[in-house]
Amino acid sequence: MNQHVVTFLPAGISVPVEAGSSLLQAQIAAGLQPDAPCGGKGTCGKCRVVLDGQEILACQTQVHRDMTVFTEQPEQMKILTAGLSVDILPDGTDAYVMAFDIGTTTVVCYLMDGRSGGLLAQSSCMNPQSQFGADVISRIQQVLKDGGDVMSTTIRDALSRLARETAAKAGIPPEAITASAIVGNTAMHHLLLGIDPKPLVTPPYMPAVFEALERNGARILPNIAGFVGGDTVGCMVSTRFDRLEELTLLIDIGTNGEMVLGNRNRRIACSTAAGPAFEGAKISCGMRGAEGAVDHVWLEKGELQYHVIGDKAPQGLCGSGLLDLVAVLLDLEVLDESGYLEEKAFSLCENVTLTQKDIREVQLAKAAIRAGIELLARQMGVKVEDIQQVYLAGAFGNYMDPKSACRIGMIPPVLIDRIQPIGNAAGEGAKLCALRREEFDYAKALAKHTEFLELASLPDFQDCYVDALEFSEEEDA
Repeated sequence: MNQHVVTFLPAGISVPVEAGSSLLQAQIAAGLQPDAPCGGKGTCGKCRVVLDGQEILACQTQVHRDMTVFTEQPEQMKILTAGLSVDILPDGTDAYVMAFDIGTTTVVCYLMDGRSGGLLAQSSCMNPQSQFGADVISRIQQVLKDGGDVMSTTIRDALSRLARETAAKAGIPPEAITASAIVGNTAMHHLLLGIDPKPLVTPPYMPAVFEALERNGARILPNIAGFVGGDTVGCMVSTRFDRLEELTLLIDIGTNGEMVLGNRNRRIACSTAAGPAFEGAKISCGMRGAEGAVDHVWLEKGELQYHVIGDKAPQGLCGSGLLDLVAVLLDLEVLDESGYLEEKAFSLCENVTLTQKDIREVQLAKAAIRAGIELLARQMGVKVEDIQQVYLAGAFGNYMDPKSACRIGMIPPVLIDRIQPIGNAAGEGAKLCALRREEFDYAKALAKHTEFLELASLPDFQDCYVDALEFSEEEDA
């Protein structure tokens, strides 16, 4: 086949690609890690580039000649690294240990003193697999279509790069790090290890590998189910979930929402397909939590106010701002409980508008979370109001306003005063498992004795989900 050379500016990178390839594929080949939440389907509109003076979608433009393309600089996203702090006595067998939290959107690396347990340095980056789609299903489909080598290599290279960067910050050679632990959801686990992900998208949607693994000095936490993985186990490790007296709900809201309900007597986990709306994908002016994103919206003396990350001109709306804006529109009665928006599009400010389609995406995401909470409580044989504390793990849970989450009905309002953000609890669990083998064994036991609830198999799931689509503050969704 014929090849053409595509040059990307301002990066100044040129790459030869086969004729007929898309510009998005050319960007990936050039190592630019483009933002393509929809996986190149042309539906998200996020992969805009400039060619011959016109703005186009890279995924929908074929290379048929030599081209010079202008791309935007990638967003510098604020990545959450801090979480709960648990004091343990390390094994002391390794001078330096490392922990990785592989999220669908971000990757965090921690370097610790293996004898004192002290944190020496940390680094983070966007998960480079995002260039193949914002959600795990898009990435799995990509692997099933073209094979998993690229997906696996992409994340392994990122871990290697982060390890070198973090070691350099601490002033030690990378080879001095002799042990590590890794957490990630089940899809991230399979894609990292090159395990066939087909079982995750084929009934009964269970992992090809459940067990904890040890590979080249790395302790890889176990999976519980197809969409409840080692990151949830890491959260339970850091919260000492099986030792809690109070009935506790743990929620990690990302592109997939994982939950655990229980205490020292019993615990049940489930997953909900929340989708990537709260991370900016599928929202017309959505973006990640980077500089220029509106991250909070509120009413002050009847006037709309908003805050922009970095105190810069607003460029879009991130998840926490999206949640706030919907809550405010409900208070202003511009939006009704059914989700009907009185205006064709509500304009918050320049570059930030909310459309009816955006509202529907929020409804789908929040209904999945709410239905999961309701059905977990029923399975446990308790009422929602019996839940004594709610742990919100992850970046979205850390930055969102719980009042807005309750106002739109995503979290039952009765729980408003029981909500506690716990930061990157999954990463904290990974750190503990890296520092002490007993913690790794503890993670295995937690996973083994956690029940899994397949929501979609429940007879009342559909009714509960449909009821939860309403923006209602009533206690029963």
